[in-house]
Amino acid sequence: MFEKTKLVICDIDGTMIVTYHSLPERAKKAVEKLRRNGILFGIASGRNISDVRYIAGTWGISDLDVIVGLNGSELYDGIHDRVYEYYQMEPEWIKETFEIMRPFKNNPVMYHGDVCMCGVYDEKVRFSTQFTQSDYIVAKSEADFYQQPNAKIMFRVAEEDMAAIEARTKELASPYYKANKTQKTLMEFQNRNASKAYALERFCELNGCSLENVVAFGDTTNDNEMLEAAGIGVCMKNGSDDTKRIADIITDKPVEEDGWTDFMEHVFFKEKGW
Repeated sequence: MFEKTKLVICDIDGTMIVTYHSLPERAKKAVEKLRRNGILFGIASGRNISDVRYIAGTWGISDLDVIVGLNGSELYDGIHDRVYEYYQMEPEWIKETFEIMRPFKNNPVMYHGDVCMCGVYDEKVRFSTQFTQSDYIVAKSEADFYQQPNAKIMFRVAEEDMAAIEARTKELASPYYKANKTQKTLMEFQNRNASKAYALERFCELNGCSLENVVAFGDTTNDNEMLEAAGIGVCMKNGSDDTKRIADIITDKPVEEDGWTDFMEHVFFKEKGW
């Protein structure tokens, strides 16, 4: 099954680690084994490239072969040490998302360069920025969020409101941007053309690799297109139902039980004879 694999690419939160946790030692050794045997390794995340680099650095991995950041609006090609930017949200689209979210209590969050801009500096924002050692600013008004194009706008919400929020985003779907639930309490809006799959395909084109040579891991909606595009798409046992439906394989264990490493050790490496 994995005889053609040249690249393994993984989502972070809910896939390789429980959100805000460190990478288990077993997982670090699995990454090392991949690279020692000539297989590229990369991260595809809703976080920006700067945050992904910081997180990977805390794992002892300072030279990722590829980073897909901001759900595909950024790409770092580690082979050529180059960064690319793709589809953005226009200011008027960002403004519309505030109207969509108006009926629900929410805290808007946006990457503002390498700084996190938020509506309120609450506990969740504090925890997130401390996890990546990021700076933050509090917006003076809602309008601060839609002064210029941006890769995406995120809204922290109550978990009990998420079903209603998902229904509303489907009812008010835009031809220009899409909504993705990326955590139980996080709804994100992004250019409809941006995706982890798009950036992954660009990386493959730049490096003479085919998507069929990629094994991709994820756990929720913003991973779906990447898992579908890859030669083999793997969803975590803890993944959302929509992601499980499109995946080629579902892991035996969830992220809380180090399910990614378990899969690598007992399925991927076992087939390879490593």
